[in-house]
Amino acid sequence: MDTKLQNDLSETHRVANAPYRIHIIETLNDLKAVRREWEELEAASEEHSLCLTYRYCELSAARVIAKGGLVVAVMVYAHHDLLAIWPLAIHRKGMLRIASVMTSGNIEEYGGPLIKGRATAPVVAECVRAAMQVPADVLEISFVQDGSLLQEALESSPQPWLLRLSPIRLNVLPGYSIGLREFDKWEDFTDTLSPSLRRNLRRYRKGLSSIGSTEFGWCTTFDDAVAVLTWLFANKRRWAETRGLNTQYLMDNEVRDFFIELAQQTDLSTVPLVTFIKVDGVPVAASINLVGPRTLEYWIFTYDEAYSRYSVGNLLTEFVARWTHANRRDFDMRVLYNEYKTYWANRETSHQTRCVLLSARGRVMEIRLLFYLISRVQRRLGKTVASALEKQARLARRLLRSRSSEARDA
Repeated sequence: MDTKLQNDLSETHRVANAPYRIHIIETLNDLKAVRREWEELEAASEEHSLCLTYRYCELSAARVIAKGGLVVAVMVYAHHDLLAIWPLAIHRKGMLRIASVMTSGNIEEYGGPLIKGRATAPVVAECVRAAMQVPADVLEISFVQDGSLLQEALESSPQPWLLRLSPIRLNVLPGYSIGLREFDKWEDFTDTLSPSLRRNLRRYRKGLSSIGSTEFGWCTTFDDAVAVLTWLFANKRRWAETRGLNTQYLMDNEVRDFFIELAQQTDLSTVPLVTFIKVDGVPVAASINLVGPRTLEYWIFTYDEAYSRYSVGNLLTEFVARWTHANRRDFDMRVLYNEYKTYWANRETSHQTRCVLLSARGRVMEIRLLFYLISRVQRRLGKTVASALEKQARLARRLLRSRSSEARDA
């Protein structure tokens, strides 16, 4: 573990006279010490993401500790009854200690706590108060939904002034989901979709079936999960490389290996962690799904572009959505815009990454955010200028063709 981090822990193992404690996790044995409480809380939670389960966080913690980081479990109690756990990883970025979500490696997990029963404003507020005591300079919470209890609890906490003053459109990301539990029958939901999408789905299924033996399903054995996960990440890496995108988590096998380990610890016969479409036994589309008590998160998704004429992405989305409805869950298509999501979603939300300053040194975060916002403005300006130049070029080509035609007619 980082020596300076270790020295910073001298007064933080317990918070005296308060209904919470900060459990410091330097080794996996430290994590195992809270496993029973964690899993009991997990079983009593009415809504949580798979990424807040003990199993998921144990895999994440092993990677954090191996890299010299630190894991803390913020544990909130009422009369010795555990109400919430908020697992956080602490790592260094330059001179700052950043506390953030436990992650598989792509840092796209939702960032809130695991709460007993249904979340209430007082419990969420207490989680935020407790989390502000962790040995870090900044608490960075990804994809906080606007209007949520977590967002409201964070409003009064010290945050970078740049985020408060910068235009909202620079910070807000859209989220898309399907409220499926409100529909008694699958057909009741599909009746809300556009007629063209329903018609095209039938045509795509028929066309795909005509070119080979087609299988829709999920990996029920570990060996199959390894094979499909290996294909999924290799395919996404090729997709990024052909577009010149340096998507960091795709450039090595850390996230792939994380989900291979997770598959090994999952009852694949009942949980569709890895879903696929195969043609003649070869994957042409696949997804990783995080299945919670009330929600399935459509986590990481890819398809073979050679089969884009059959819209295998939409066909896989339909397959996973059917399972989600049949198992009385809602379907979270996650944050970030993608056109296909708009065809399916009946709920749209907005999300922001929130930063809470935990120490005076945390103000250095303002400089990082300034450079980040400048880069985002530059990228958007670049896209706007490129679009305007392309439009002018099209008009010029059209005018040139028109004049050439006039000259020939003359």
